[in-house]
Amino acid sequence: MKQKSLILLVSAIALATGVALLARALMRPPPPVTVIKEVEVPAAPPREVLAAGRTLQPGDFIDAAALAWRKQPGDAIQAIHFAAAAEGERRQLERELYGATLRRPLAEGEAFTRDLLVHAGEPGFLAAVLKPGMRAVSIPTSAVSSNAGLVSAGDWVDVILSLERGADAPADASASPYAALASQTILRRVRVLALNSNTASIAPAAAVTTLAEGEQAARGARNNRSASPQRVAYESITLEVTPAAAEQLAVAREIGTLQVALRSVRQEEEDLAAADATAPTRSVTRLNDTTAIFDRPRSGGGAPLTVKTYHGAQQGAQTFGGTK
Repeated sequence: MKQKSLILLVSAIALATGVALLARALMRPPPPVTVIKEVEVPAAPPREVLAAGRTLQPGDFIDAAALAWRKQPGDAIQAIHFAAAAEGERRQLERELYGATLRRPLAEGEAFTRDLLVHAGEPGFLAAVLKPGMRAVSIPTSAVSSNAGLVSAGDWVDVILSLERGADAPADASASPYAALASQTILRRVRVLALNSNTASIAPAAAVTTLAEGEQAARGARNNRSASPQRVAYESITLEVTPAAAEQLAVAREIGTLQVALRSVRQEEEDLAAADATAPTRSVTRLNDTTAIFDRPRSGGGAPLTVKTYHGAQQGAQTFGGTK
């Protein structure tokens, strides 16, 4: 009896446990339903990118007419582009590009990139500014022979060679010691690329001066009016010439003194069409073409003519003619 009672008790406990578990399972709330919804990420708003307003070539300087703004999707804009959203940003970026030139051609509508531009004073600027087939040649100069203060990068000049013709020096002791001097314009209408290494003035103004900046600069100029100006020592001038003219300059700077003469920007069309930078403009200019002071009297009579001579710090006198 005891064994049957024990079996019934265990069965009852197992049945009660099963019923309790079943009831608990039935009474448990269902798990929450997870709803996955795809949310579309909005695209980056379009921004304006600085692009070429016309087809540009290396050597063309960036100005207002060369710039145009083009709208592009935000995800297509890279860090190398010049992008802006506000009007002030656009004006600031435009000022940064003024006066720069290109390393390679740029088609109209193509966006500018930062590695494409080169500014005055940066490596590669002169190579980009040089016209196809031309050469950049530096010749020694001074503040006088370079017309310092008058000639700057971007101007057009003639090159004059002055020398002493030793082989034609007069044997007569009474003749002038300056009779062997001569000069000739060996190059004409060549472009100045730099004085020393300064190429800044060859490009247009790189920034637009605001009214406040202009007033501040004017006040600074008035305050510094009494200060002594700093003198710039010019040791070289760089010219844009043809390969043949480059060879001419290489020989000319070894045999004489070179000087540049500033040309007017108002050139007649026929003068520009006939200009040949490798041909002398006229015959050699000698002493007699410059002055008649040193001409000997044609007659043997009359009082002698004494002329004071100055050669640097040295002074002398030269006597011409007279009755012996």
